[in-house]
Amino acid sequence: MHRHLRRYSSIWALIILSMLILVGDVKAATLQEAEIAYAEGRYLDAAQIAEKAGGAGGFAFAASSLNVHALYYADRRKRSELYQRAMGYAEKAIEIDSKSFIGHFELARAMGEYARGIGRVRAMNEKVVERIRQHLEIAISLNDNYADAHHALGRWHAGLIEAMGSFLGRSLFGAKKKNAIFHLERALELDPEGIEIHHGSAIGFLALGKRKYRKKAEFLLSRISAFPKTEVYHVNIQAQSVERIRELNAPEETNNRIHDR
Repeated sequence: MHRHLRRYSSIWALIILSMLILVGDVKAATLQEAEIAYAEGRYLDAAQIAEKAGGAGGFAFAASSLNVHALYYADRRKRSELYQRAMGYAEKAIEIDSKSFIGHFELARAMGEYARGIGRVRAMNEKVVERIRQHLEIAISLNDNYADAHHALGRWHAGLIEAMGSFLGRSLFGAKKKNAIFHLERALELDPEGIEIHHGSAIGFLALGKRKYRKKAEFLLSRISAFPKTEVYHVNIQAQSVERIRELNAPEETNNRIHDR
């Protein structure tokens, strides 16, 4: 009797193990499908497929896909909704795995873009500014070699200094020029051929002082044309970089103000 029970227990253990392996294989295959869609520039499809995969990785990937689509391709009227959906995906990733540094980064990225849409006053009232920094710092604490998070945190410090001035930015939110420079330089060091990081860092340095960092910004932007375009939207960034260089070299009286996008 005991021998039969042990036998059936072993059989069920094998069945359960096989089911778990099968589920894992299906999940991996689904994520691979999402990655293919992303590589082809089908970011909305990638988000839907990654959501089906589930898990911290799936939801973080879904958030990333929506963020990219909203940032580079979506109609402005639809961006707020997309960023809110991305925030939801990223929050699910963090709920499943609090150490998902990608989840924390994508949540901060979605919140940052969402904050631009709702306006500075409302963003401050809803404590969005503080939450962005919190999640970026968590992402870096979990993976100090995460270039995107360093870049975003550098932009956070630089953006507040540009918008509010050094004194108010530091007094109200702890934004510091030295921190902006540190994180921007760290991101460039970690990803020396990162197209997004070079483009964003140029904007970050210009936010700290257009006259002082003009040459550095132009240097960073000029390097982008030589980098491999690993994502579909990198072509858009290169075109924006060319336009920014043109603006930087325009006569002072006609020189347009450099915006974030």
